[in-house]
Amino acid sequence: MKIKMLGTFLLIIVVLLTVFFLFANSNSGVSYVTIIEKNENVEGELYITVVNPHLSEAYKEEFDIYIKDKSTWNLLKEDIMYIASFTKKFKNSPYILREIDYISSMKSNNKEELQ
Repeated sequence: MKIKMLGTFLLIIVVLLTVFFLFANSNSGVSYVTIIEKNENVEGELYITVVNPHLSEAYKEEFDIYIKDKSTWNLLKEDIMYIASFTKKFKNSPYILREIDYISSMKSNNKEELQ
């Protein structure tokens, strides 16, 4: 009886440690991004080079986000601001796009522009 309980306890500990190590190294982020350029590397992987437009010049940093779906990559436009959700599995791995949404411009109060 004690051996079964000890075995069950050890199995639970191993499962919890495995789950922790799988998710502890991942890094997720959500940010406003402006696409600087769209590229394809030599392996055929699609990615966008982006920058957060709301950061001051001292903190602005370009980074790449890889995109799995070519139709998503085709719909994205350069010099347009989006809000993007992305994840990174390990420290040296690239960011992978999870979700991206277009930020529509503010509505105008000018009645002529609304028609």
